[in-house]
Amino acid sequence: MQIEKSLAAGAWAVIASAGGSSRRRKDIPAMESWARAVRSNAADTPASLAEQIAALWGEYLDDRDVGTDDDFFTRGGNSLIGIKIIERVAHDYGVTLSVRGFYLAHTPAGVAALIEQGRAQA
Repeated sequence: MQIEKSLAAGAWAVIASAGGSSRRRKDIPAMESWARAVRSNAADTPASLAEQIAALWGEYLDDRDVGTDDDFFTRGGNSLIGIKIIERVAHDYGVTLSVRGFYLAHTPAGVAALIEQGRAQA
């Protein structure tokens, strides 16, 4: 199995492709495009929601002071903490985030934009 890495939205996305299949590799530009859209929507998200999400992250990241533009993994996040935050967002905000969406958003402002998108679709 060959492992390919792509820088998407400031985070590493690891895509495994068996037997040299290029089908999955074609998804990389789509992921990068989607991540750019999330980041641009984050600029339009109310600051208070982004600050609420930053405070929520701080609860799970050892009460660290998390800013709205801080990167999840840089601040010590891992997959287990990410799942816990996704579950908490679903409980507190009534919006179910995909794991992929959460990791590509990678900042509280980006996650807040996803919440706003989820609310708009509901």
